[in-house]
Amino acid sequence: MKRILLLTAFLIVNLGMAWTRLPVTLSDSARFSLITVAPGEFVYSTFGHTALRLKDSASGVDVCFNYGTFDFEQPGFVLKFCQGKLKYMLDIENYRDFEYGNLYFRRPMKEQVLNLSPEQISKLYTLLLDNFRPENRFYKYDFFYDNCATRVRDILEGTLGGNPGYNTEMAEEGITMRQLLHKYLPAKPWLGFGIDLILGTPADKTATLRDYMFLPDYLYLFLGKGTTPDGQMVTLQERMIPSDGAYPPLPQRSAISAPLAATVLLSLAGLFFVFREKGRKYFDNLFWSVLGIGGVIIALLWFATDHTATGGNLNILWMLPTHLALPFMKPSKWKTEYLYVTGAAAALLLAGWQWLPQQLPVEIIPVLLLITIKTLFKRN
Repeated sequence: MKRILLLTAFLIVNLGMAWTRLPVTLSDSARFSLITVAPGEFVYSTFGHTALRLKDSASGVDVCFNYGTFDFEQPGFVLKFCQGKLKYMLDIENYRDFEYGNLYFRRPMKEQVLNLSPEQISKLYTLLLDNFRPENRFYKYDFFYDNCATRVRDILEGTLGGNPGYNTEMAEEGITMRQLLHKYLPAKPWLGFGIDLILGTPADKTATLRDYMFLPDYLYLFLGKGTTPDGQMVTLQERMIPSDGAYPPLPQRSAISAPLAATVLLSLAGLFFVFREKGRKYFDNLFWSVLGIGGVIIALLWFATDHTATGGNLNILWMLPTHLALPFMKPSKWKTEYLYVTGAAAALLLAGWQWLPQQLPVEIIPVLLLITIKTLFKRN
């Protein structure tokens, strides 16, 4: 952790210093490249990163235009992050600092030199500098539709005067936004489980070819053999950074994940207390409290934030915020009826699993079975 903080401090000191040395106009040797960074160890780096590199040997410029930064000193930083109101920004940093920061955390990069005419290079440079103006450089981040990759995609399309002929051979018919995310999550099962719990029905929208490019890897792949509106290849050449570094393949999903094992054990414990009076009250109080807290989080993400992907979340049908009241309620007809409704909702989710408009995590199946059985045997 100490070295992470030191590196972060070093990069923050250097952020924004590069733009002060940018020339008004570029020389004929200027080139733009798309930089695609491999997914990393930390949560924020799970899906990779995209930036644009400008190298102009004649004027000594070598910088990265990076749309994936934010200011830790924003007032109410944590609250804004949770509410989906955090402002991300375009920053300009020395390329060597950018490269060092990624390679330090073992995130190799792929560089694609873009096939742009001098006029297009000048146009892209002007657009980027205009984006960097104080009144333009901040934007409200949206995980699916407005991030570091989509911003680069959009500004390249503006430069080319139209959509490139993207190479979409690797696109899969009928795949959803959620399923695209799943490709990056087998090595992080708990993160994947959490994402599936908090993302609602918007994540189950079938991805269009354009939607794919919210992920940096797909922007890289689509541009790889893409063509400009006049039929030229979009990229001139590609290289790995470092040259001997292997861009890590996406891991394969294991048959039994840690979250699934945990929910199975939880449900077995719950079944034990279904038929055992001693200790049942303590288990039930903890069980319903955890589900209630989960329901509060889902409700807040749905109704109290600007996160577009967390609305319409069907997980709230079994993780109701009102479950928090159950440990404090004495046995009554109302409580019994409430639990019957809860059990019926769990049973319906199981029965209609294949037809639900949202792909729920399979890890919750044991929990839904437990809720149904507890209601059936009136052991609550």
